Amino acid sequence: MNLNDLWRIPFHKIYSPQIFKIMRLTVLFMILGTCFLSAKSYSQQVSYEGSNVLLEDVLKEFSRQTGYYLFYKHNEVRSVKVAHIKTNRTNLKQAMQLLLNGLPFDFNLEENTIIVSRAGQTQYAQNAYVTPIEQRRISGVVRDDNGEALAGATVAVRGTAVGTMTGTDGEFEITAEIGQTLVVSLIGYRPQELTVGDTKVLAIELMEDIADLDEVVVVGYGTQKKVNLTGAVSQISGDDFQQRPVTQLTQALQGAIPNVNVTFGSGRPGTSGSVNVRGTTSINGGGPLILIDGILGTLDRVNVNDVESVTVLKDASAAAIYGARGAFGVILVTTKSAKEGKTNISYTTNVGYTTHGVNTDFITSGYWNAKINDAAMYNALGYGTTRYSEEDYEELWARVNDKTEHPDRPWVVVKQNASGQDMYRYYANFDWFNYFYNDNRPKQEHNVTISGGNDKTRYSLTGATSKEQGIFNVRPDQYRRHNLRAKVESDVKKWLTVSNNTHFFKSKYDWHGLGTNFNTTTNAVSNDPIYQYHPAYVPRNPDGTLTGYSGVNSYPIGYGMHNALESGTMKGYNNGTEMTNTTEAKFKLMEGLTLTANYSYREYRSEYSYRHTPQYYSKFPGVMERSNLGALTLDRLNETMSKYHWNIINVFGNYEKTFGDHYVGATVGFNQEDRTYKRVGGIGDDLLSESLNDLDLVVGNRQFSGGADEWAVRGGFYRFNYNFAGKYLFEASGRYDGTSRFPQHSRFGFFPSFSAGWRLSEEPFFDNIRPLINNLKIRASYGSLGNQEVGTYEYIASMGTGQIDYLVGGQRLNVTNPPAPVANTLTWESITTSNLGLDINMLQNRLSVEADVYIRDTRDMLSVGQQLPGVFGAGEPRINAADLRTKGFDLTIGWNDQFQLAGKPFSYNIRGVLSDYTAHITKFDNPDGHLGSHYVGKRWGEIWGYTYDGFFSTTEEAQAWASIVNQDQINVRRVQAPTAELRMLQAGDIKIMDVNNDGIINAGANTLDNPGDRRIIGNSLPRYSYGLTLGGSWSGIDMTVFLQGVGRRHWYPDPNSQPFWSVYSRPYDSFIPVDFPSKVWSPENPNAYFPFLRGYTAQNGELSVANDMYLQDLAYLKLRNITVGYTLPQTWMDRIKVNRLRVYVGGENLHTWTKLKTDYLDPEDVMSDPTGRNYPMGRVYSFGAQLTF
Repeated sequence: MNLNDLWRIPFHKIYSPQIFKIMRLTVLFMILGTCFLSAKSYSQQVSYEGSNVLLEDVLKEFSRQTGYYLFYKHNEVRSVKVAHIKTNRTNLKQAMQLLLNGLPFDFNLEENTIIVSRAGQTQYAQNAYVTPIEQRRISGVVRDDNGEALAGATVAVRGTAVGTMTGTDGEFEITAEIGQTLVVSLIGYRPQELTVGDTKVLAIELMEDIADLDEVVVVGYGTQKKVNLTGAVSQISGDDFQQRPVTQLTQALQGAIPNVNVTFGSGRPGTSGSVNVRGTTSINGGGPLILIDGILGTLDRVNVNDVESVTVLKDASAAAIYGARGAFGVILVTTKSAKEGKTNISYTTNVGYTTHGVNTDFITSGYWNAKINDAAMYNALGYGTTRYSEEDYEELWARVNDKTEHPDRPWVVVKQNASGQDMYRYYANFDWFNYFYNDNRPKQEHNVTISGGNDKTRYSLTGATSKEQGIFNVRPDQYRRHNLRAKVESDVKKWLTVSNNTHFFKSKYDWHGLGTNFNTTTNAVSNDPIYQYHPAYVPRNPDGTLTGYSGVNSYPIGYGMHNALESGTMKGYNNGTEMTNTTEAKFKLMEGLTLTANYSYREYRSEYSYRHTPQYYSKFPGVMERSNLGALTLDRLNETMSKYHWNIINVFGNYEKTFGDHYVGATVGFNQEDRTYKRVGGIGDDLLSESLNDLDLVVGNRQFSGGADEWAVRGGFYRFNYNFAGKYLFEASGRYDGTSRFPQHSRFGFFPSFSAGWRLSEEPFFDNIRPLINNLKIRASYGSLGNQEVGTYEYIASMGTGQIDYLVGGQRLNVTNPPAPVANTLTWESITTSNLGLDINMLQNRLSVEADVYIRDTRDMLSVGQQLPGVFGAGEPRINAADLRTKGFDLTIGWNDQFQLAGKPFSYNIRGVLSDYTAHITKFDNPDGHLGSHYVGKRWGEIWGYTYDGFFSTTEEAQAWASIVNQDQINVRRVQAPTAELRMLQAGDIKIMDVNNDGIINAGANTLDNPGDRRIIGNSLPRYSYGLTLGGSWSGIDMTVFLQGVGRRHWYPDPNSQPFWSVYSRPYDSFIPVDFPSKVWSPENPNAYFPFLRGYTAQNGELSVANDMYLQDLAYLKLRNITVGYTLPQTWMDRIKVNRLRVYVGGENLHTWTKLKTDYLDPEDVMSDPTGRNYPMGRVYSFGAQLTF
C-alpha cells in the first residue's frame, strides 16, 4: 500500500535533507539563546493584573513567579483587598511599591525574601535582618494559620547540623548566629525561612501545604492538577529513583508504580525491560504507548538523570486522547526543562562492579562429575557418557583432591590408543564455569548538566556516558552508551514561545560473535547449551594447543566452544544510533487560550554483525585438525542494517477559564504520524582477510536479504474538563482515529471516554472530619479504545517467493507461492475499560492512599475463524472473533513524617504499591474445548498437569503398580530403552495418580470433557506484584531501601532447563550443582527431591510432563536497592564555591527470598525464558557522587 492513500502528504520529499535541517535549526537556537543571555542579565520580574483581589493572593503570586520567600503576619493582611493592580514584566521592587501604594504597609526585600509589615514597622523588620556576628538564644512558638500550636515542627539552622523540634505546645528554643537562616518545617505545611536578627522571641505561622494535591501531573497534550484528576493516572518523580545506581529507566520503574509490570528477558548489559500496564492485553499481544517528551520512543534509550517525571495513563479515560496505540496504557516520560536562573553545572558519577546473582558453586571434581554423568547415561541407555575405563577412574581418583595441577599428577597425560598412536588423555579438576564467566565485572557512568537562562531564554545541555563489562571471561563482552540532549526555549514575543528539543543516543555491544544468540549463559557462547565440559577436561594441552576430544569417547569437548573464544578470531557487535528532534511554537492567543504546534523527527539505525572463522584443535601431540562442528567449520560474515524513520505532527489548543466556582478546560487537536522501515542484510563465505570484516572481501557464496514496511496514523482528539467549586469534577475525551493497518472501509474509528469525580472533603458536612481526613475523592471512568497492533499488511493477500527443492535443467527454479486467504472484514480490536478509584490524604497529608479497581474487555480480537471444510484446501483466515476480560486493582499507600533523634530532626517516608490482575477468555471458537487452544472460560496462564503420588519404595511395588496401571505414555524415553531391565519401572521412580481410574496415565482426549488424568495445578500469571520503598534522612545522612516482589507465580521447568534438572535433562550436562547428589533418590535417601537417577527423564520421560511435585512457585521478594548517602555541610561547600556535594554507596539486587527449589536460578530469569538459561541478572555494588556548582 501507499501511505498517501491515508495522508496525501508528500513526506518522502523531506526525508533526505531532514537531519541536516534539524541540526542547523538546533545550532541556530543555541546561538540565539546565547545572544539573549548576553543581552540581558538575570532579573526578577512579575506580571499580574487584577481588580478587587486579596493582597495575600497577589503576594503569593509574586512569590511564585520570583521564587522569593514570603514573610508577613497572616492576621494583618488576610482581609486586605487591592482595588486594582497591573504589572507587566515589572521589576519586583517597583511592583511591590505599586501594590502597596495607598495601603498601610511597608516592605523590604532581603536575601530572596519579601518582608511585609505594618507601616512604621519596616525599620523593625529591617533590624531583624541585620547580621552582626554574635550568637543569640532564640525562643518562639509555631502555630498554624488558625492559631493552633504545632507540635513536632523542625526548627533548624540552614547549612549546619543545629536543629530542634517544637514541643506539644508548639514552643522551641535554639541558638544561632545573627545573619543565619532558620528553616521551620513540618510535614503537611509549607516550610518558612527567617533570618536571625535582634528579635529573640519569634511567633511563626505555617500555612497548610497541599502540595500533593496541587501537584501538576502530565497528561495527554497538557497538564492537570492532581486534585482534579478523574482517571486512573500514576506519576512518579525522577528524583525518586535518581538516587539509585541504575542506568536504565525500566530498572527504575520496576515495582515503583502499581500494575506497571516490568520484566527482563536477560541480564545482558543494555537489554531493555519489557513493560506491561494492567496485565494481559490481547491474544495478539500489545503493550503501552511510550512517549518521550511527546515523541514515540524507547524507555531505556533515555538518560535516567534527564527524567523529570514518568506518568502512566492506565484507563481508557486517561489514554483515549492517544487513540489506537494507547489501548493498553500510555507511559509519558517528561525530561527536565530549561529553567530561568544563573548558569548551573552539575556532575554525577557512579562506578561499581557486578557479580553473579545466583549460586554458581558447581562440582569441579573430574572423578565425581564423571561418576554422575556416567550413572545417568547408563541408567537410560546402558552405557556411560565419558567412556572412562577403570584405569581412567583410578587416574581421576588419584587427583580427586587436587584443586590445582600437581607436578607429580599432571592433568593431561599422553597415552597410546588402541592403534598404538599417542593421544592426549584428561584427568583434571577444572572449573569450567569460572573459566567462561567473570564474577567481577566493572561498570561506570558519568553525567554532566549545564542549564540556565533569563526571563527571555532558557537552555539546558546534558550529556551522559556509561560503560559496562559483561559476563564473559575469555572474550569479554562490553556495552557502551552515550546520550546527549539539548533544550532551548525562547520567548520571542509576549505571545510566542519557540523551543527545540534534540536528543542523540548511541550504543554498542561487542561480543564474541559465535552463533546468533548473545543473550544467554548456559548457552551463552552458542545457540546450544554448553554440554560436555566435564571438569576432567581442560581447554589447552601442555604444548598450548586447544583441546578438541577426550580421547575415549566420540563427543567433542564442549562442542568446541572454548576453541572459538580462545582463538580470538570470532567477533560480533550490535550498534544502535537514534536521533530525535522536536521543534515547537506556542502561541498565547488570549488569556487562558494557547495554540501549540510541533513537528518531530525520529530516526533509529541498527547494525548487527558477527564473524565466524574455522577453528583448530589437537588430540594427538603435534597434530592440528580443523573442526567439523557446525559454525566452527565456516569462514562466514553476517551483517544486517536496519533503519526506521518517524515523522510526527501535532497541532492542539488548550483553553481554561475560571469564573466564580466554575472551571472549564478544553484541549482540541490533530495528530498524524508515519513510520517507515528498511532492512538490508548479507551473508558471505570465505573472506580474503581473517581480521578485516567486509562483505566486499567475500570470495565464496553470497546471500542477500531485505525487508521494508510502513504505516501511518491520523487522528483528531479532544478533552473537556469541568469542575464546580473544586468538588464536582467531570471529564470527556476521545479521538477519531485512522490507521493504515486495516482495509480502506474500516480504517477509521471513534473512541470516546468519560470520567467523573467527587471531592467529598470539600463538602460542608466534612468540616468536622477534615482535620483528620484532609482530602477524600472518589473517581469513576468508562471509555473505549481501538487496538491497531496487528500485522502491517494482514488484510492484504500476499504471495511468498522462494526456490523449489529439486533441480530442473540443473537449476533450482524460482517460484511464487499462492497467497493465503485473508478476511476482508478485518477491523479494530475494541478495548473498553471501567475504573473506580479512591484518593485519600489524612493526618495533615502525612498518609496518602490511592486505590483503583478495573475491568478491561478486549473484544473482536483477531483469531482463526470457524473451521472450514477440508475441500477448501487452505487454512482458515484470521477474523475478529475472540473476546478477553481482564480484572484487577492498583493500590498505593504513602507515609511521610519526622521526629527528633539525638536532638536533631529525622525525616522518613514509606511508600508501598500493590497490584493484581486476572484474565479469562469470554469468547472463542473452540466448540470441542480442546486444551491445546483457547476456550471460553480459560484462565490466562493456567497449567494443566498430573498428580504426584510419591516414589516407589521397591521394585516389587513398582512392578505391581505397572501390572494394573500403564504409565508408558508419559515415559517414552524409558519405554524406548535398549534392554528390558532399563524399560521397567523400579524403586525410586515416580508414581502418578490414576485420577480417572481407567488404568492408563495419559491426557485423554485433551479436552475439557476428557482431560485424562490431568487437572489445573497452577497458573503462570504473576499475582500480587508489590514494591516497598523506605527512606530517611538525618543530619546530612540519607538512606533508601527498596524491596520488590511477586506474591505468586507458577512455572513447570522446561525439558531443557539444565540449571534445574541437571543430568535428568541430558546426562552429559556440564555444570552439576554441588548439592545435586543429596537430592537424588537412593535406598539410603528415600525422601530425596529427585527420583531414581536416569538421564533424559526430563526430555521425554515422567519429568517432562507437568506434575504438582515439580511445579515451582516463583514468588519472590528482592532487596532491589540499598543506598546510603551523605551530603556535606553547606558551610564546607561555601568555602570551595560548591553548591552541593553528596556521596553515596549502593547496591542493586542484593538478595532474593524465593520458594524456588533451587538457588541456581533467579525466579525472574525463568519468567521470560522457561529454560532459565538466559543471561543472568547480576548483583551490583557501586559508589557515586553528585556535585553541583
